[in-house]
Amino acid sequence: MRKGVEGKLKKLVNKFFQGSSDKGKTTSNSALPKLAELNAYKEVQTRALIGWLVYRLAAVAEIDNEQRDALFHLAFTDTSISDFPDESTKQLYELAESGVEWLKSNAVVEEELKALQLPRLYRENLSRLFSEVQMYSDFQQPSTDDSGKEWEVYRDVIYSATHGAFLLIDKSELGKYRQSKLLCEVEIHDRADISKARNSAKEAFNGAGLKASKTMSYNLIISEAVTNILKHAEYGKMLIYKDQDVFRVVIEDKGPGFPLKILPKTTLMAGFSTKESLGQGFTLMMKMAEQVLLETSSTGSTLILILDGKGEE
Repeated sequence: MRKGVEGKLKKLVNKFFQGSSDKGKTTSNSALPKLAELNAYKEVQTRALIGWLVYRLAAVAEIDNEQRDALFHLAFTDTSISDFPDESTKQLYELAESGVEWLKSNAVVEEELKALQLPRLYRENLSRLFSEVQMYSDFQQPSTDDSGKEWEVYRDVIYSATHGAFLLIDKSELGKYRQSKLLCEVEIHDRADISKARNSAKEAFNGAGLKASKTMSYNLIISEAVTNILKHAEYGKMLIYKDQDVFRVVIEDKGPGFPLKILPKTTLMAGFSTKESLGQGFTLMMKMAEQVLLETSSTGSTLILILDGKGEE
């Protein structure tokens, strides 16, 4: 992949930076693309960050210094990404611009990178780069109140401590987990509905060709989650979605939600249990699921179990 990117970037530099040598070296500043009108400090800061990210990514791809300098310069020009003659460079700049938006919105960068399915080398380097930016820059949008800041702290600490196994999400993010094929839907009002939920889940998993042992494990944590609807909420619902080789088990409830202050204990301390908590539920779920997501407020909670949906080979 590195060689392919390097070859394409050399062509890009030759097209944008006209020089007299056969190697495409820049010989005059007049050959450089025109700089944009940079009147606002925030715009300069944004373009500098985009250029720096592209520069560092080019280093990962083992692009030489002269070409990296040229790519950094492009961030400050009038040139639109759509005008870049090289697809690899477009992708580098699009990724950098997306990263800046993630930083501005206080998103969990590791989750955004995971969704892009980048090669591991790029994903790991970008994760380190964004961590560095978060540590030293003021790009993050300030929360409107202290509760927002507190939520973000809990989210980031729990995500980091569980190595990404548990993620607090916002209500606005729920929609993207419902965009795949709906396999079943079961309303939860009384104990008889627990069996209905298990049986519906079993049918869905069997239909995907899962091993019996895997189906049994998944039903165990689904039973745990559904049972807790009856313990801690008025009523709820279980929905199972299938997206390629991934199941998304969405469990909603109408209840008081989970206080932020107990979430570190319920997610990090095996065996921790109070009347307010899921007992050992979260730790068990994290062992058996690919990832556990939770949206919670005083009006109810939505728990999402991300499960491996690969059937028997």
